[in-house]
Amino acid sequence: MFKRIMVCYDGSEHAKEALETTLVQFKGAKPEIIVVTVVEPPLDATGFEEKDFREWSTKRDEDLRSAAERVLDFDLDADAILAVGDPRKMIVETAEQKSPDLVVITRRGAGLLGKMALGNVSSYIISHINIPVLVL
Repeated sequence: MFKRIMVCYDGSEHAKEALETTLVQFKGAKPEIIVVTVVEPPLDATGFEEKDFREWSTKRDEDLRSAAERVLDFDLDADAILAVGDPRKMIVETAEQKSPDLVVITRRGAGLLGKMALGNVSSYIISHINIPVLVL
């Protein structure tokens, strides 16, 4: 039985669908839903990069709050985490710290090749954690 489910969330339509699917499918088990999103820091210290980072971080924080509110709408416990760093590594690190029973991720990609292969982040997560992963 899944008591803690971690959903990787980036605010995209795919992520919203994955969260909704998770909530509908697992509501009966009353799991705690851990919603995690990651913001990558700027590559250099220019003012332009910093401004973009702050805007992007604010947007992700708003998306995360909205996702947590959606979890609460289902009368489930929510834990919302905004991490800063490489998404692949931060998701794996968060999974190690929070010890969920299941990690839910989406794969992205356009066209035939994107539909045939997992995305870079999804692939990394699957190969670096010892927790069941549901790819939507």
